[in-house]
Amino acid sequence: MPKVVLNVDNPVVSVGNPVSGTVQLRLEKPTALDDIRIQFKGVSLTRITPASNNYTAIESSMTNMYVSGKGRGKTEKHTHVNITVSLFQHPKGTELPAGEHVFPFIINVPEFSQCGCPVRIKEYKDSWNMIPWKCEPSLSPSGYSNILLPPSLKRSNFRQIDYKLVAIVDRPEFYNWNISKSAPITIISASLVHAKDPNWNIPTTSKSVSPVYTNSVKTRKLPKSYFVPGALPKASGAMKLVSLGTSIQFVDVPAVIEIELDRSNMFVFDKLCPRLYITVQVDDMSRISGILSLKLKSLIITMKARESGFSNGHSFVSEPAELLCRKTDISIPLEPLTNSGPARFRIDDKVIPDAIDISHCVPDFQIMSLKHIHEVHVEARISYNGGGTNLMEVSAPLVLQSGVDYDLDSHCILPPRYNPADYVVQPQLNDTGTEKDDFFD
Repeated sequence: MPKVVLNVDNPVVSVGNPVSGTVQLRLEKPTALDDIRIQFKGVSLTRITPASNNYTAIESSMTNMYVSGKGRGKTEKHTHVNITVSLFQHPKGTELPAGEHVFPFIINVPEFSQCGCPVRIKEYKDSWNMIPWKCEPSLSPSGYSNILLPPSLKRSNFRQIDYKLVAIVDRPEFYNWNISKSAPITIISASLVHAKDPNWNIPTTSKSVSPVYTNSVKTRKLPKSYFVPGALPKASGAMKLVSLGTSIQFVDVPAVIEIELDRSNMFVFDKLCPRLYITVQVDDMSRISGILSLKLKSLIITMKARESGFSNGHSFVSEPAELLCRKTDISIPLEPLTNSGPARFRIDDKVIPDAIDISHCVPDFQIMSLKHIHEVHVEARISYNGGGTNLMEVSAPLVLQSGVDYDLDSHCILPPRYNPADYVVQPQLNDTGTEKDDFFD
């Protein structure tokens, strides 16, 4: 039986660059062939279960599907690239001698998707509860749409974007076999920029502040003169009664947790360096000096990927978060930044000695049936005056980019922001078990 081996030189490739390799055909005896071709294909699969008949209400149903791994619903399939190149430079039916034959190939990965669905938005909405949506190729002169080719993504059986190279050996029609061999390709997508804009590459900082968390805290007995506007207020309810006629006092401590980022948009090869603060809501640090002490008991930082179906039309569903930092069972005393002014305590510098690697995260993208964005989520547990722990949470949106830019002014890929030799993306494996059935038409 003939054997086909597909060798890929660069299984990880960014848009606008070629993917290359060889197809090796080993024949035990002279064999007639019609063709040897290589196909590069990329599809996205999105399954959505509407609640009732409302295509915008998917939050609860999708959450259940994520937990169980099962679910019935509408599966959308969009073809983003489908390029086939013949490697057989002989007439059909040509007999090749026994032995090994090597056929090199090279295919350029396009910057944009071949899916023509984005121009059919109204039809898409109107047909939501009818027959399954059928993806059609772009009718533009170039054959490509204005939607960037999305990156490889493996989330689940109903959230995936797969790219494959497939080598196919065709025998003449009167034979009953063809041979094929496939290999997964990991695609690095691009971001759209206007390089003529002088501000296009200037980073912008971001800051997010949580709601106020108020906790009743035991402290020493405070004089009546302490309780003025700008100081800690007396605890209310049962804690107020405990404070009467005793040597202790319960006060309410209102505080927020803050996250600051030097860049609101980052590249996956950058290191994440969040600055995290606890700020007690008093008018000056002197209001809590000698009265309140803080300890950090745990710190967990995650990167949450939030995904939706049809862009701007579906509720977002949060994927299981990528763990970036987990420090538990700690007890770190917190020192104020200054002895006067805001009562602000930094909590990250003693816990995160190094910047955080985010290279395993898939960059943001948006296509017809799937929108993929990120946020950094922080959970900190704080103890006041040696008491119990109090959970505080804050999230900050973050735009993740690949570092590959497509300039809309010059209509070309700009020089990469990094040395590809120094930055290695791990290929994504085809491990969901569904591609064989869903990948091809």
